[in-house]
Amino acid sequence: MMEVNLMTHRHKDIGWSLIAAIAAMFFGCVTAHPGMAQGVSRSDGSITCDSFQRGRNGSWTVLRPTTMSPQGVLLNLVPGQTFAKNQFVSGIEVTTVLDRNCGNQ
Repeated sequence: MMEVNLMTHRHKDIGWSLIAAIAAMFFGCVTAHPGMAQGVSRSDGSITCDSFQRGRNGSWTVLRPTTMSPQGVLLNLVPGQTFAKNQFVSGIEVTTVLDRNCGNQ
C-alpha cells in the first residue's frame, strides 16, 4: 500500500512540473514580444545636415551626394532630390528624420 501512495505522489509531482514548464514557456513567449517591439526602433545613424536645405513648406532638398541610415535602412541620396512632408522612401519619412536631427529651421 505504501508503494501505491509513492507512485501517486510521483505522478502528481510530474504533473505539476509539466504544468509549470508549460506555463514558463507560455509566459516567456508572451513577455518576449514587447522586447522585440522595442528592438524595432533604431538609431537614425550619422546624418550630414549641411548636405540638406529645408524649404519653407517643411520639405528638404539634397544639396550634395550623401547617405543616411535611419532605422538601419540605407538611403543613397543625390543632389536635387526633394522630400515633402509625409513622403515615405523605403518606409522612412525623410523629413521627420531630418527635422529630428538637423532641426526644424
